[in-house]
Formats: sequence, C-alpha cells, structure tokens
Amino acid sequence: MLLELGLENFVLFERVSLCLSSGLTVLTGETGAGKSLLVQALKLILGARADLQQIRTGTKQALVQAVFEASTEVRGQLEDMGISCDDELVIRRTVAQTGKGRIYVNGAIVSLQNLRQIVSGLVSLAGQHEYQELLRREKHGPWLDRFSGLGHEVDQITILYQEIRGLQANLQKATDAKEEAVEEVDRLRQEAQEIDRIAPKQGEEERLEQELQVLKAAEALRTLGDNCYRTLYADKGSIQEKLAICRQDLKRMADLDPTLEKTVKELESVAYQAEEVAWTVRDYIHGLPTDLSQLERIEERIYGLRELKKHFGPTIEDVLVYRNAIETKLATFYEKGDRIEDLKIRLEEKEKRLVNAALDLSKKRRQGAKRLSKAIKAELSDLKLAKTDFMVDVEATETPIASDVGPRGLDKVQFLFSPNVGQPLRPLVSIASGGELSRVMLALRAALARQAGIETIVFDEIDAGIGGEVAEKVGFKLKALSSFGQVVTITHFPQIAARGDYHIALEKVVKGDNTSIIIREVEGNQRLEELTRMLGGDRKTARAYAGKLLK
Repeated sequence: MLLELGLENFVLFERVSLCLSSGLTVLTGETGAGKSLLVQALKLILGARADLQQIRTGTKQALVQAVFEASTEVRGQLEDMGISCDDELVIRRTVAQTGKGRIYVNGAIVSLQNLRQIVSGLVSLAGQHEYQELLRREKHGPWLDRFSGLGHEVDQITILYQEIRGLQANLQKATDAKEEAVEEVDRLRQEAQEIDRIAPKQGEEERLEQELQVLKAAEALRTLGDNCYRTLYADKGSIQEKLAICRQDLKRMADLDPTLEKTVKELESVAYQAEEVAWTVRDYIHGLPTDLSQLERIEERIYGLRELKKHFGPTIEDVLVYRNAIETKLATFYEKGDRIEDLKIRLEEKEKRLVNAALDLSKKRRQGAKRLSKAIKAELSDLKLAKTDFMVDVEATETPIASDVGPRGLDKVQFLFSPNVGQPLRPLVSIASGGELSRVMLALRAALARQAGIETIVFDEIDAGIGGEVAEKVGFKLKALSSFGQVVTITHFPQIAARGDYHIALEKVVKGDNTSIIIREVEGNQRLEELTRMLGGDRKTARAYAGKLLK
C-alpha cells in the first residue's frame, strides 16, 4: 500500500506531502490545479523516464519520494539486491538540471531497471492512456492471463519460444556455414587426392635423385668397375697375383727371421682386403641397372614431388603436414554436419513441447475468458450498462504448428462489446464511446481485483465521458473496489468524490511572481464546500445536493 507521496520543486509543487490510507481516497480540484501532475510524479516512482521540464522554474533539482508498506516479496527482492528493508519501502528520485538524476531505494542507489523490477505489482495506474489501451487488441490477452492466473504458463511458453528462436538462429548459422564451406570442402578433397596420388614419403626425393644420378652414369660406372675388378683380381698379372707372390717371398723371409711374421700377417690382410674390394666391385657391377626405362619413371616421380612442393611446400615435410591439416578440416566439417542434425532433433523436440504447451494454455484461456466475460458483465450491470453485452473472444488454430505460436502462445484475444440490445458483438475499438470505455476499464479492474486481490489502484479521471447519474454508480463501484485494498481516484464529479473515505483537494495559488500548488485534506464543512464548488450553479441548491450526497 502507498503510505506517502512527497514532492519538492516538482513543476508547480514547491514542497508538499500527501499521506494516504487504505480505502477510497479522492483527489479533486479545478481544471489545471495540478491533479495530473501527481500522476506524473507517481509515474516517476513507478519507473517512468524523467523530464527536465518537471523541475520547478528557478530551481536546480526536483525531488519525488514515496513510502510503501513492504510486502514479503519486496523484502525478498531487496535482500537479493543487498538492500536492507524492514516494514517500509522508501523510493526517492531526483531530477537534476545537469541530467544526472538519482534513484534511491531505502537509501541505496539503484538503476532504473532495478526500480521497475522492485515496484512491479505495487501500484496499478489506470490513466487516460490506459483507457485507450482497451482499444489495442494486443493488450487484451495479458489482461485475460492476469485474471486467469496464467502468468506461469505464459512465462513457460515465452521461454520455449525464445529457446526455439535461438536454436533456429544457430541452425541457420550452421547451415549457412555448411553451404559456404561446400566449395572449400571440394577444394580440400581435390588437394587431398592430388597429394594422395603422389603419396610422398619423408626423404624420398633425396633417395630418388641419388638413383637418378646412378642411372645416368650406369655405363661409365660399369666400365670403371670392370677395369677395377680386372686390375685387382681377374686379369693375368693382377694385383691379387702379385700380392700372392710377395706373400710367398715374405713368408720364406719370416722363416729365416721370425721378426717378420707380423709383416707377413699384415700383407695377408692387405691381400684379403684387395680381394674383398674386388668382389664388392664385381657385385656392384652386376647390380647396376640395365633397364634404362626406370630413368623416365624416376624423373616423373621427382617432377611430381617438386610440383607438390611448389603448391603445398616448400618441403615434402610441409606437404605431409598440410595433408594432415586437410584431414582435420574435413573432420571439422563432418562434425558441423553432425551438429546440424543434432540441432534439428533438438528443435523438433522443443517445437513439439511448444505446441502442446500452447494448446494447453489455449484451453485454460477459453475457460478463463468465460469467467472474465461473466465477471465484467456483472460489473457493467452495476455501472448502468446492464443492457450491454461483453465477451472475451479467444481465437486459435485448431491444429497448429510451431510457426503459429508466438511468445505468448497462439491465441488471438479480443474484447467484444455490444452497447445495445439486439446488436451483434463487435470489437470494442469500433463501437465503444469514451464513457463506455471508462466503465469497461473500471469493470475490468474490479474483476481483476476480485480475482487476484490488489494493493493499490490509482484512477486518473475514470469519470471521463460519463454523466452525473452514471458517476454515482462509478463512485459506488470505486467504493466497493476499495474494500480489496487501496484506491486513489482523481475526479471532477461530486457524486464520486462524496464516496471517498478521504478527500484531498488541490489548489493553485499565486504569490507575487510565483505560482504554486497546495494540497489540503478536506474534512467536515470543508468537504461540503468542496462538493458545492464542484456542483456549480445555484449555490443554495448545490449545497443542499452536496449535503445529500455526503449523507
């Protein structure tokens, strides 16, 4: 409940404080007395954006402060934010000429977003702009959900809807990336095939170049080797024969002088080594290639390796590293394909859940629509609209798909109204007058209050467009509504003002060159005088009627 509203240097208010209680509080005053400015101030408390024009002329800063009873929910919110709170919630806003206003909650500075979160649900403000919202079809659904207590179900659908949008975005992104990668994948596969066709091996090029060199010199090597072999071993008078003669002579010398035995052995070793060399050369000659067609094959192979180095090198080692990198990139691409399938499966499952949840919500909305229609018609009957008809219409696709469901479900909710007997129900926007809209709004607020309970409702000129007889019914309805909590209404009708438990009057006064608005509580004879003023006309007659209204 709102306990106090204080203003300092706010437009025409110099310094005022308004204390409020439960029940019905009425605010009256002549046109331009500043009643709508109180609504502006309350909007600041409820999170509206500040305007520098709200600062009183000649001052540097405006101040608006409100004191509420702190509910258990609010205390929990503040505790989560690290703000201490006992029984009262004090909200203080400054509007500075510098543009650097501040918001304080129980002395702690908070952001505008945090303020809106804290005050959400504390006050329901029904102003002229909200009466016009009755003409906006997209506003009808939230009112029905509030009456039917379907906030949790709507939140679940909103969460599912947002998750689906996220999955759809990720799926589209992954699909686009896959399509963009198709050309790159084809290129990578072609490059892999090109490398695999050659199948290079580490150190292969050096070995092939050596083979090529031997092949080109095979004939010269054979000739030189043959000469060497014959000289060492095969020809008559070869080195081997001469070494054998020398070995025999040296052996006879050793028989005569044993000190030469070591030399004999050394010569024998030389002979064996020469023989080994001869046989090695012989085997080498026999192993030399005789088929020169290998020459072309090796040259082609070397050319292929050099082409790979040219494109993917500069070395064969680099080519092999690049081939491994291709495999990694292709594997990543295949993983993306798997991710797309996973996203599709998850998306399908979420869409099924969304459709089922939307169908369940639609069923509950249709049930709630019947109750709300009945409740509003009962309230309208009390407001001299007994012969009108009202219906909350809920339209939905019978066999919906996921794309039919929005963030609040798949239903299209609309208030239908018939002002006269025998006329069909039509959209409220097309036929309701200003006075009828005001009473429909009051009936809606009354129905919501009876259904869910309410703390504070503020009506800004709920009496717009109605006559005196209807105003009396509106006053009665406001009085009944205040039994559920706190109702504050700004009114021009004495029939409504007379119903108030508390009566506050606003008056514009001029002191020298300054204009200010003062607030005073009206009691006793002052209240009779205020109602008389509001009635106008012959003072004696008006005073008598005012007294009758108060009784």
